[in-house]
Amino acid sequence: MKKLWRKLVPAAAAVLLLGASAGCGRTRVTLETYPDTVVATLGDTKIYLDEANYMARSNQYLMEYSYAMYGMDPTTMWQSDLGTGMTYEAYSKQSVMAGIYQTYVLKAKAEELGLTLDEDELKKVDEATGQAMETMDESVKETTNITEERLKEFMTDNALAMKAYQEAIKDVDTEVSDEEAAQRIIRYILIRDGEDAEAAKTQAEEIKARVEGGENSEEAMDAIGDESESYYSGTNTYGEGDIDNELGNLGLSLKTGETGSVYQEGYGWYVVYCVTDFDQEATDREKPNIVRERQSEHFQTVYAGWVKDAPSFKVDEKVWSQITFDANLYKLPETTAAPETESAGETADESAEAESGSSAEETAAAE
Repeated sequence: MKKLWRKLVPAAAAVLLLGASAGCGRTRVTLETYPDTVVATLGDTKIYLDEANYMARSNQYLMEYSYAMYGMDPTTMWQSDLGTGMTYEAYSKQSVMAGIYQTYVLKAKAEELGLTLDEDELKKVDEATGQAMETMDESVKETTNITEERLKEFMTDNALAMKAYQEAIKDVDTEVSDEEAAQRIIRYILIRDGEDAEAAKTQAEEIKARVEGGENSEEAMDAIGDESESYYSGTNTYGEGDIDNELGNLGLSLKTGETGSVYQEGYGWYVVYCVTDFDQEATDREKPNIVRERQSEHFQTVYAGWVKDAPSFKVDEKVWSQITFDANLYKLPETTAAPETESAGETADESAEAESGSSAEETAAAE
């Protein structure tokens, strides 16, 4: 269900904002009363705080863990501004509530269509519930008081929502041609500007001439890339529309075995070698991604119609505002000082940006 949440939440967010009610003051609730406290309604259907809190805490733990794995400090993340005037905490809570809204809309549509879970699907829900309880971090258990019985209800609702999703996309064409999915492979060497842009340009021209003069091979690109710590070499596998920058566009223009060079603002000069302008294995791997994109786009269209017929959705902000991420759930492990070592090259984030020319952060809601 995690992938479903990532796909579906954005479509619900706008509708969620229209249905939210601000309210004044607070109605103080405790963890023990969450199962009896209504945090939102979809028409006459009541949505309780224990469900919303479980979704929020699961997502909180997941995102804090992800931050820590990338070497960032999760203790400061939630009140950081996303650049839109909204904190990460506010954005995460909005996404969680949008996901809940969407689940309830889809569940209602599934019931309207007469969709039910068969014996095998119910068994999978049981197995997923047991596994989730077994692997759940203690901090999530403590901040949710979730029971296996209640968690099973959430997962059953999600499974039923998935049935509605599958119904919406059932007629999407799953055939993808080689031409549409075509993937190519390029190798490149980046010569950063540093303090002397002209010197970097000269180095790029010399490397390009060496490759074109007889060293025109993938292995030669590797060897040249290792000659200097100021170089960065890498590989990109991509197709039309995947990378919109100078590096990507040059790579798309090259045929197998051809070499070129290009300047990209903010990075430097690239020498690019086209390993192949069509890789069958990579193309076959890309086809399911194209199918998923088609399904997602089609679903958004169908879902927009379902939302128009759905009852109004209202969030009790007096209740929902009491869920905060003031205390981290993921605790950074204690570490001992490691001996200093020399390092060369870039950080992982810099490398990723060098390859793609952009970086993006994906926020996912966890079940």
